[in-house]
Amino acid sequence: MKTQLEVACKLYNTLLHAEQEEYEENKRTMSKNELRQLALDLRKKNPEFQVLHSQVAQQVADRFYQARQRFFDGLANKPKKKKPHKFLSLVYPQSGWRLSNTREVGLGKNKKKRRARLYLSKIGFFTLVMHRVLPESQVSQVCVKLYPSGRNHVIFLVEEAEVEEEHSSGEGEPVEAVGVDLGLVRLATLSLDGRILENPRPLERSLDRVRLLQRALSRKRFLSNNWFKTKTRLAKEHEHVGDFRRDLFFKLGFLLSQEYDLLVLEDLNVQGLIQRGVTGKRRMRLYDSSFSELRAVLEWQF
Repeated sequence: MKTQLEVACKLYNTLLHAEQEEYEENKRTMSKNELRQLALDLRKKNPEFQVLHSQVAQQVADRFYQARQRFFDGLANKPKKKKPHKFLSLVYPQSGWRLSNTREVGLGKNKKKRRARLYLSKIGFFTLVMHRVLPESQVSQVCVKLYPSGRNHVIFLVEEAEVEEEHSSGEGEPVEAVGVDLGLVRLATLSLDGRILENPRPLERSLDRVRLLQRALSRKRFLSNNWFKTKTRLAKEHEHVGDFRRDLFFKLGFLLSQEYDLLVLEDLNVQGLIQRGVTGKRRMRLYDSSFSELRAVLEWQF
């Protein structure tokens, strides 16, 4: 898969160069269809680009077009040449992929996970751990993402018809509401019974390990094999911190959604708190608490 990612990055940079030449010569930018057609023409003429599926090549053109439009809208910086080790995803929009051999694994109560084989054109087969059952006929896009730690995630985009939520009148029905106070020492405190959730501070606990890997990375020659190995170890450490924090937030949200009907959160100006932080340790703990991510998870649960 790394070969396809490197080729996709090279195709992206080629489209960027072609766009710059078109603007210098004719003072115009290419449309979305022109970029998609140029990507297909480059794929036909250059054998190196033929390791990409045709629709994947078109999706690379769409990615460049969207980056350019965000620049025109004032939402992002001007598109620049991408580095191969930072181009980490491929998108199969309609064809070029196939799911097969879907089965359950485990015994007894542990028989919850589902495995499947995913075939991607020009790449090969992957063995997936399916987190949920999905209707294959409604899948409109498959995104394969390589994380810096080396893990591969496959994201299926499923199109479903919008269903209007049924709202009950609510007259005479009691609503169990709870307020949640957020803090640095105690991450969450419930207003009704005073239950608390201590802040585990995952980043602070792993800070020594992160600093050690950062120092080791700074001593390696840039883009050497040892540099990539150390960078992968550092990425795994950061992903472990993020996964631990996200798992804690989802478990908290599930617990609260099972017991209460309405959740009230205080509106914190986290950015202002960080800017007014007296010490670096206090600012780090504000980042480590990740109140915005916690709020997003709780809003999704409720």
